[in-house]
Amino acid sequence: MHKAGISSVGMVCAVILSLSACSQTPAPVAAKAVTATTAPAAAPAAFAIQPGAVLPWQTLRTIDGNEVSLAPGKRQLLVFFATWCGDSKRAMTQLMASDLVRQQDLQIIGIGREEQIPALQQFRTDFKLNFALVADPDRALYHKVAAKGIPQLVTVGADGAIRQVLLGEVPDAIAQLHW
Repeated sequence: MHKAGISSVGMVCAVILSLSACSQTPAPVAAKAVTATTAPAAAPAAFAIQPGAVLPWQTLRTIDGNEVSLAPGKRQLLVFFATWCGDSKRAMTQLMASDLVRQQDLQIIGIGREEQIPALQQFRTDFKLNFALVADPDRALYHKVAAKGIPQLVTVGADGAIRQVLLGEVPDAIAQLHW
């Protein structure tokens, strides 16, 4: 019986540790952004798309039923996130506190990985988000950009080319964004 008690405690600790992170990506990879000027020869395992590429879609449907166009001509920031993820919550809080949300030449779109519309509507209210949200319940959009980990932050230049893909598990992810 004593062994069972130790085993149960060990199991509880393992579950708590596994839930404390939003991905299984090691910290050194999470802190490294891939940019057009510093892209490594091989893509980091967390990214399915690289700087210089174009987005694999041109329009998305928001949780409000509106179609949003991602056509070139405006800088864009795509934030792949999950409502339950602590790193995603931190990134959204930092984003809303930043000047980015007030820049007229920047289109921001949040894409809820494995999320349904009601949860995203509540998240928008809770975090006072002022940009479009898109539900991605089956990870169809996410898999075209990311391999693992959230939040994923993707910056796109006005020319439509991806500038940066960043795994936002670091405390200052929003400050690391550039176009």
